[in-house]
Amino acid sequence: HKGISAVVLDLPEVVPLTRRYVSEAGLSGCVSATAGNYLTDGFGEGFDLIFFSAIVHINPPDENLLLMRKAATALNPGGRVVVQDFVMDRTRTKPPFGAVFALNMLVNTEGGDTYTESEIRTWLRKAGCPGVARIETGPHTAMIVGRKPAPGELIRDEPDIGD
Repeated sequence: HKGISAVVLDLPEVVPLTRRYVSEAGLSGCVSATAGNYLTDGFGEGFDLIFFSAIVHINPPDENLLLMRKAATALNPGGRVVVQDFVMDRTRTKPPFGAVFALNMLVNTEGGDTYTESEIRTWLRKAGCPGVARIETGPHTAMIVGRKPAPGELIRDEPDIGD
């Protein structure tokens, strides 16, 4: 999209690879990469969109809430936070791949898991992004999108469809 700019925040050892991919794609003029840790470093400010792709399953719930709060603080009014990941139903058994992946997180992280739509919606609401909607992205994943209201604006959520 003409006029778009993006910043990729990733660990210092990943940033050179990101920069190479961005350069090879001919996007160096609009995509930059910054080294940092999403749990300990700030996100900056003035963003219209913050995208967490396959991130929340790595963290325990309290860290995910922290991420959503940091994202909301970095957003312009009307900006969106997008969480793309395995989004489980309320029984935590569907999608089946996500249920099996949760076992992987149990074994390989200190507190990771796969989370329900309701859990992700709650983090976004608590962070100040109440305009929450779900977008299906494939057989195993979905995007949950929260929107930060402008001052004085009231936003209604779409109903939970995955719970």
